[in-house]
Amino acid sequence: MILQTGIDLLRLQGDVVWAGAELTAKLVSAPYLAMVAPKGDNKTPVMTLPGFTAPEASLSPLNNFLNTNGYIAESWGMGSNRGVRDMEHMENISAVLGTNVQRMADKHQRKVALIGQSLGGVFARELARRFPDVVDRVITLGSPAHFSADAKNVNAMVARIMALYTGRAVEDLLQEVQALKFNMSEPPAGVPVVSIFSPYDGVAPKSTTKIPEEFLKASDGTPRENIEIVCSHCGMGVNPLVLLAIADRLAEDKTNWVRFDAMKYTVGKYAVGPARLASRFFYPSRLAPQAA
Repeated sequence: MILQTGIDLLRLQGDVVWAGAELTAKLVSAPYLAMVAPKGDNKTPVMTLPGFTAPEASLSPLNNFLNTNGYIAESWGMGSNRGVRDMEHMENISAVLGTNVQRMADKHQRKVALIGQSLGGVFARELARRFPDVVDRVITLGSPAHFSADAKNVNAMVARIMALYTGRAVEDLLQEVQALKFNMSEPPAGVPVVSIFSPYDGVAPKSTTKIPEEFLKASDGTPRENIEIVCSHCGMGVNPLVLLAIADRLAEDKTNWVRFDAMKYTVGKYAVGPARLASRFFYPSRLAPQAA
C-alpha cells in the first residue's frame, strides 16, 4: 500500500508538470485553433464543471476558448469542487446544479451542453440523467465512466486527498453507491455523451474513463462516443488537442452524428503536413471500430 501510494504520488506530480506544458502549448497554438476549430452560433449555452479540489478558475481557459468560438460558456457557479460525502450530499449538489442548468436553459432558450472534468464529469452525467429536457449533450474529460467497489478507479494519492476532504474513504462511498443500486455506469438515456480520456492519465486509468463497450450503442440510437487523446489528466481543459475535439463534438449534429476524426475534412483539415503523422500518435484510437 505504501509503495503504491508513493508510485501514485510520482504519477500525480508528473501529470501536473505535463499539464503546465499543455498550457504553454495552448498559448502557442491559439492562432491555429482559432483558424480551424468549428464555431458555434453564439446562442448555445455551455456549463463547465471543474474536477475534484479544482476551483472554477481551473476551467477559465476552456471557457475563454469556447466564448471566442461562438458559445456562451460559464462555470457551474458552486466554487471549488470539494467532492461528495455521501449520497444525500450528492442529491443536494444535483438539486443546486439542476437549478443552475435550468436557469441557463431558460435564459438562452436553448438546451445546455455540459463539459465536466474528472469528478465534474460524473456530476455532468448525473445532471443529464435527471434533467434530460434541458441538457443538450455531455462531454467528460478524464471522468470515471463506471465504478466498482475495489476503489481502484483513481490514483491512490488522490483517493487519500478525497478522504481528507469528504471525511469518508472512497471504498465506503462506492459501496454505498452499489448498495443503493445507484446507476452511475450506463450513460443517461436520450442525451449524447462523449468521453475524452487519455491512455497516460495520471489520476484515473483508461479502463475506468472509457464508456464500456456494452453501453456504446444506445437502444434509442443516442450518440455515445469514446475519444482517446494522449494528454495529461490535469491539463485536459487546456490541451489544444482536447480543445479541438471539444469544439468538434459541440458542433456535431445530434441527428446525424459522425464520429470524431481529426483528419476528416477535405477543406481546412485539422491536421496537415507533418501534423497528419503526429495526429496518429496523439489520437491513437482514431480509426478503432466503435458501435454506431
